[in-house]
Amino acid sequence: MEERMFRTLRRDEDFLCALATAGTDGRPHVRYIRATIRDDLTILCPTFASTQKVKDVDACEHVSLTCGDTDASVAGSYFQIAGRAVVSRSDADRVEAWTQRLARWFSGPEDDAYAVLVVVPERIVALPIGGGPPAAVWERSI
Repeated sequence: MEERMFRTLRRDEDFLCALATAGTDGRPHVRYIRATIRDDLTILCPTFASTQKVKDVDACEHVSLTCGDTDASVAGSYFQIAGRAVVSRSDADRVEAWTQRLARWFSGPEDDAYAVLVVVPERIVALPIGGGPPAAVWERSI
């Protein structure tokens, strides 16, 4: 599973995903966000510290991400990731999650407006698109 994810999600400096949170009103909210992936499958999602998604994660740590290939004319994979998120303002996480794309909105990794959602996957479902590899499930050992 790890190799399949890295092959798909590390094609570029970062990747687009849909992040779902339980809003402070108890309703689901989904939005697009850019992300990077660590070798241990942790997902880092840069964001403005003042966003609704940060408030949502502070209120409920359970999140879901959908990311990966989207072109059904090419064999590939997409991933549904369920996990727990925390909001990080640590220097280490902000530097690690930093990509050149962020320079448009932030002055650098030290910008006070910049935070990172750190998502630790608990369950990942890899699904085929365009005749890609068969479905597979990964669950974190406890």
